[in-house]
Order: sequence, then C-alpha cells, then structure tokens
Amino acid sequence: MVATILYWAVIAAACGWGLWNVVFSGIYVHNHENGNLWFFAILNALTTILLAIFYWVFSNTAWQKYWVDSSVKIGPWLLYVLIFYIVLVVAQIILGREKKAPAAA
Repeated sequence: MVATILYWAVIAAACGWGLWNVVFSGIYVHNHENGNLWFFAILNALTTILLAIFYWVFSNTAWQKYWVDSSVKIGPWLLYVLIFYIVLVVAQIILGREKKAPAAA
C-alpha cells in the first residue's frame, strides 16, 4: 500500500511540476527572459535524475520491498513522465540560448 501511494504521489507531483514549468517557460519565452529558462532547465535536469532513480528502484520488485516494504506493479506513466522531462529540458536549453550581439567594428 505504501508503494502504491508513493508511486502515484511522485507521478502527480512530477506532472504538477512539469505543468508549472511548461506554463512559466511559455511566459519566459514570450517575455524574452532566457536566463530563467536555463534555471528551469537545471532544476528539471535534477528532477529527471531523481525520477530516473525512482524508476530504477520501482522497476524491480525486490528493491521496492527493500525500500518501502511493499510493492506495486508499475505502469507506463512514470516512463512517460520521464520522457516528458527529457524533452522539456532539451526544449528549455534550446529556447534559453541567447543570440550573440554583432561585434562592433
């Protein structure tokens, strides 16, 4: 039971944080505040690493029982969220780049 609650809580939190990032990334792109996209890209890269570790632990039933004393059969949702974060980080890095000013002669 603990594993089920933890699994779905992590998915819900990751989806909420991802939605928050998409909304604010759109605002920052619209306002040409590219430095904020880099900050969100760093935070999302760390989130991606934590989600990958969580997926790695929950992909093995023995590890689930070791860490949370119960197990759950995981669905594809965590993998979908992980892929979404990878795409989001790449998009934030690409959109966060600033154009260089032309060199003055």
